Amino acid sequence: MPRNLKSFRKIVPNLQSSCLAHFNWTINDWKRVIFSNETTFYVIKRKNKVKIWRTKDEQWKEGCMEVAAIGGGGRVNFWGAIASEGTDNYLIPKVHLYQMENDFFYQHDNARYHVSRQVQTKLHELGIKLSEWSAKSPDLNAIKHLWSIIDDKLKSRSISSVNELTEALSTEWLSIKPELCYELVFTMSKKIQKCIANNGKYIHY
Repeated sequence: MPRNLKSFRKIVPNLQSSCLAHFNWTINDWKRVIFSNETTFYVIKRKNKVKIWRTKDEQWKEGCMEVAAIGGGGRVNFWGAIASEGTDNYLIPKVHLYQMENDFFYQHDNARYHVSRQVQTKLHELGIKLSEWSAKSPDLNAIKHLWSIIDDKLKSRSISSVNELTEALSTEWLSIKPELCYELVFTMSKKIQKCIANNGKYIHY
C-alpha cells in the first residue's frame, strides 16, 4: 500500500472508507453511480459569498456593503440526482431511463433521514445497492458542484419571492447539459486522489 494511504488511514478514519473503497475506480465504475444531494436556496442570500476589500474609512459606504435579509428572504429546499448521462429529480425513473437497472450504485450523504429504518427498508425492497460513503465528504460528491453553478446563474435573475425562486430553480435545473454532468463525474478519480494526498482536508474543485 502506498505510504500516503497508510498516513491517511490514521488521520481521517471516517473519510478513509469512502476514498479507499474507490481508490482504484475507473471512469467506467463512476458512470455506474447515481449521485444525490439536497440543499437550500434563498430568495436573496446567495451561496457564493461576495468578498469585498475595504479600508476603515469605507466601512459604511454604500458601495462597500451588500444587502442582506434575515432568513435570506425565504428559502426553497431542493433535492436532485445526477449520473454521467444527466440530471433528474426521481431516482427510480432515472434508473430505467438510463438503463441502469442491474448495474448501478446509489450515493447519498448519510443524513439522518437517509439512513432511517423506513428509507433503508424501501431501498432494500427496490434492490438498490448503496455506495459506501462518508457523511463528511462534501468535496467528493459530484453533484455538490452543481449547486454553486446554479446559484451563480440565479444572480442574473430578479427574484423576490419563493414562487419565483422555485420557478427559477426548475428552469436552471432542466437547462443543465449532460456534458456538464459527465465532466463532474469524470473528475471523481482525481478528487479521490487529491483527498488522500491532502489527508482528508478541504480540496479545491
